[in-house]
Amino acid sequence: MSKKYASFTLVEMLIVMGIIIILMVVGITAGRFAINRANDVAHRNAADQIYTSLQAYYTDFREYPSENSEEICSNGCTIAGLVGSENTPGELVPYIDEASFNGGSNASYFYGVGGDGGNQAVLVCVTLRGNAPDNNQKDNGEIYCNGNGFGVQLTFENGNDFVVQTSEISNPQDGDNMLHVLTGWDHLSDGGSEWNNGWVVSPIITY
Repeated sequence: MSKKYASFTLVEMLIVMGIIIILMVVGITAGRFAINRANDVAHRNAADQIYTSLQAYYTDFREYPSENSEEICSNGCTIAGLVGSENTPGELVPYIDEASFNGGSNASYFYGVGGDGGNQAVLVCVTLRGNAPDNNQKDNGEIYCNGNGFGVQLTFENGNDFVVQTSEISNPQDGDNMLHVLTGWDHLSDGGSEWNNGWVVSPIITY
């Protein structure tokens, strides 16, 4: 007497494989979204932390630090000079603990200062989709800013004077040229202080 064995048909196997593939795609997409979200939170928190320390600095000195601090770098990377490194104390010490500063994944930070009566308004901005060049190339590139200098003409690194109107600046698409000029994307899409688990040594940023 022979035994009969049940088995999957080809159609059933294809259906199962299709379901597995769909679940994998959904899982990978959700994982990437979660990673991007976590990096966004880390970058925003870092910018917020820097601005909080700047407010404490202002309480003591009645003005914000000038752009292009040369504590760490010669030009164009003010935030790196303000926060400092393990080898070089930043200008914001003791208002900020550089050892606990964590900027998340790769990002570029920008600093603008100005306003009536001197350095009375300030903005700290950070790219949310990698460092500035990478962020600039992505359709979902975005810059986050925090401070009291919205709508005020500020001087950023390398002497760029412009006005930032909003805390969320998205990568402009075709036809949005006027929008990104008004929000400052053109000026914040390159340069700044590059963070990669520490301030990156580059031709602009040198210890």
